[in-house]
Amino acid sequence: MSRIQATRVLEVNYRPATLDDAELASDLMTAAYPARPADPVLTRLLWEQPRRGYAFGRFIVESAKRPVGYVSWGHAPWEDVPERSCQVEVWIDRARMADGLLVDATVWISERASEEGSRLLAAYAAEDELELLAALEKVGYHRERVERVWELDLSTNGARIIGEAREADQAMRREGIRCITLAEWHDSERFRKLYELNEATMQDVPHTLTIPPSAYEDFVKRLSTPDRPHDRLWVALDGDRPVALSYLRFPPVRGPVWTGYTCTDRRYRGRGIARAIKLQSLAQAAELGVPAVGTDNDGENAPILRLNERLGYQRQPGYVELHKRVTNTGHA
Repeated sequence: MSRIQATRVLEVNYRPATLDDAELASDLMTAAYPARPADPVLTRLLWEQPRRGYAFGRFIVESAKRPVGYVSWGHAPWEDVPERSCQVEVWIDRARMADGLLVDATVWISERASEEGSRLLAAYAAEDELELLAALEKVGYHRERVERVWELDLSTNGARIIGEAREADQAMRREGIRCITLAEWHDSERFRKLYELNEATMQDVPHTLTIPPSAYEDFVKRLSTPDRPHDRLWVALDGDRPVALSYLRFPPVRGPVWTGYTCTDRRYRGRGIARAIKLQSLAQAAELGVPAVGTDNDGENAPILRLNERLGYQRQPGYVELHKRVTNTGHA
């Protein structure tokens, strides 16, 4: 990739991040976008337990010998992503955002990703991160799609949600569907069954880039992280078959409670099961005193967007997905 000319800021250094830098990186990500803080425990765990076959490059950005940002690249095994896409991240502390630093950091990490043999770079920015969006577009990224973000105020909607969850549970039971938590489900094959449901439904999410398959071991690890306690992960069962899944992620240190994933087996759609199982997780959060719950959905995922509106979610700044095609002379 030919080097993009950018105005250099004072004495910028990019040093490789070690595992001990995970908390610092989470602090820098939080300082870059305080509206959605990054949890230090989950950041470290993500670094400690990477998905099988994935490759990463992580760096602390320093200016005048002080940490001011965090940048990274990461991609799935090339055999799983035929377009050879690589995600890049640029996080610069808003209080230390010197002129040109965002552009410099974007250029630098994009070049590192290109050197890995990437052919398409993908970056994400919130709709209200105007400086980051401008920097990405300045160096050749273009907007591809939008992820909608919503928030449900449980302090005002909690009682209604609890009542609707109770009614939905009763309606499901009349149809032979049980809504229970993973902690209550004692099937010895429960993780394997949930893995198969997850893999089958993940491809139904509207997407431009390839969604690579997950290794079973990675899926089990993700279901065992501290933000996904099994007594807060809800499953809809038809006999011993899981037909829907919904859970919230509860960060152990900081950050909003957020929807992890909601899905329904294709053969069971159109029966209100997704709404019923989502309501169980929301009602539980309300009973736990959680003030609000966030969620994000692709802008083309009409069914889940309609469901969010019916449940009372309010729109928040979403995420813009930007792409840049690159030509490199590195890896084949």
